[in-house]
Amino acid sequence: MRLITAVAACLLACAPASAAPADASRPVTDDDDGPFLIASAGRLVLVDHVDDPYLIGLHYRGSPRTAWALRPGLGADAGADDLLFVYADVARDFSLPRRWFVTVSVGGGWCANGERVGADFDLEFRSGIAVARRLASGARLGLAGYHVSNGGLDRPNYGAEALVLFLALPVRR
Repeated sequence: MRLITAVAACLLACAPASAAPADASRPVTDDDDGPFLIASAGRLVLVDHVDDPYLIGLHYRGSPRTAWALRPGLGADAGADDLLFVYADVARDFSLPRRWFVTVSVGGGWCANGERVGADFDLEFRSGIAVARRLASGARLGLAGYHVSNGGLDRPNYGAEALVLFLALPVRR
């Protein structure tokens, strides 16, 4: 899905970490700068030929780095049709009013898959967008959508989209 990739690239290149506090593109506040452990569960969407296209994942997202407050991450998703996707990514949080956040991410990794879900090349790319609300505990609860494909490295360029509910727990130092 080139639209998600284009939006993610545009947002990642936005305002540096020194943006004014009233700006929605500013980095997250100090109490949110730590790393997160993210658990997710959802469905592969637009996959009609798999009876139960479930997807579960576990992801570690580090503290913000660089002038753009990029967060490095490592994760793994497992799902229907023996899907296993192990990946690394970078993400950028954008804080919104009332403890809401939008996060965009791009990355890539190794994919092992059956023949039915879609993504069937060893090297796959992942781009996504998430909306979450920070809870009183510091955890974030949200909804994320992302696209996984080989980026045109192989033909046909099958891909898959996912919609997941996630809980991001802060990792205390």
